[in-house]
Amino acid sequence: MKKIFSSIIFASSLLILVACGNQKKQESSNDSQQESSSSEELISSSEIIESTSESSLSSLSSIEDISSIEESSSSLSSSQSISSSEKSSSSSSSSSSQTFVNNELSTESGLVIKFKDTGASIDTITFKNKQIAKDGFVVGRCANRIAGAKFTLNGTTYNVSKNDGQNSLHGGAGSGMNSWRGPFATKAWTKVDQTASSITYTIHSADIENGYPGNMDMTVKYTLSQDGELAIEYTAISDQDTLCNPTNHLFMALNGETNRYYPNINLQIDADSYTPLTNQIPTGEIKSVEGTQFDYRTEKAFDGSKNYDDNYALNGTGYRKVATMTGTSLGVKVEVFTDRPGLQLYKDGSGSICLETQMFPDAINQENFESPILRAGEEFYSKTAYCFTSVE
Repeated sequence: MKKIFSSIIFASSLLILVACGNQKKQESSNDSQQESSSSEELISSSEIIESTSESSLSSLSSIEDISSIEESSSSLSSSQSISSSEKSSSSSSSSSSQTFVNNELSTESGLVIKFKDTGASIDTITFKNKQIAKDGFVVGRCANRIAGAKFTLNGTTYNVSKNDGQNSLHGGAGSGMNSWRGPFATKAWTKVDQTASSITYTIHSADIENGYPGNMDMTVKYTLSQDGELAIEYTAISDQDTLCNPTNHLFMALNGETNRYYPNINLQIDADSYTPLTNQIPTGEIKSVEGTQFDYRTEKAFDGSKNYDDNYALNGTGYRKVATMTGTSLGVKVEVFTDRPGLQLYKDGSGSICLETQMFPDAINQENFESPILRAGEEFYSKTAYCFTSVE
């Protein structure tokens, strides 16, 4: 009996020694030298237990008592481990939720841009609590119209889906009531990154989706500077030759309200020429804007009495400023920069104006227009920026 009692006391002492070793390890977590020392003590304690466990425990008549003690200690250790794991998971989740806290970018001057996954869209843009733009969805694979909804590439004729009479518009039929916007605009994109100043989306377009060849992956990154510049960068790659001509269809009403008369809007477009149309399809000509309703080479009041859904052949090449629009009643100006050759001026019926940077309409079927072909394995890159500032 005395032997059993002595063994119990010895085992209890060993457990106390282990607990002290663990306490030392925790207290020295911020001191690497002490941590090493504590680890050695813990290992030493473990070795003592292992070397004495057989002789000591075999002399005990009540093994269940020792098992109960060990299970309790193990349970406590496991509980601490789970708590630590949950804390780590919670911290990770919190970090993730902070990164993707919302779909919003803003500036200290009061410019707020909200996004949504459908169409990787600019949902709304407000300035000093007044909405100045909305519904800037991404168009693809090929913006604007393709005559007869077909084209020939590498000797093969491809029939793309029709959603504008006999023509294909903005990449072909999308889903729902907004089919005319095309597939990229009506599908949910995947948000892959968001920081304090940028948000990035991706989409995969399968081979022969809407009739286009090749598996294509596209990324759109929005970056907002504190100066009010909203940069839109497009990158894409395909495993086959295909067409790539994305744009953003942002509707702007810079005076903070819309009406059918477009008052107090000034517009300037740096283009000496435009592409005449027949039934909304370019004739292939590039004509001077001189003497036409399209002449906005110098800034002037926008003529809202006329209809616009027309392509400008922009002056210059490379990344440059191509247009300026000002809402004089609210005092907001937007400057448009792009590396694209064309700009589509579109006026809707509710007082919004679109300045869509892109390749020329039906470029794949017009030999004298810059080609929208993206070769297999080559990376497509394009950048457009809308720079919003306050004016007197």
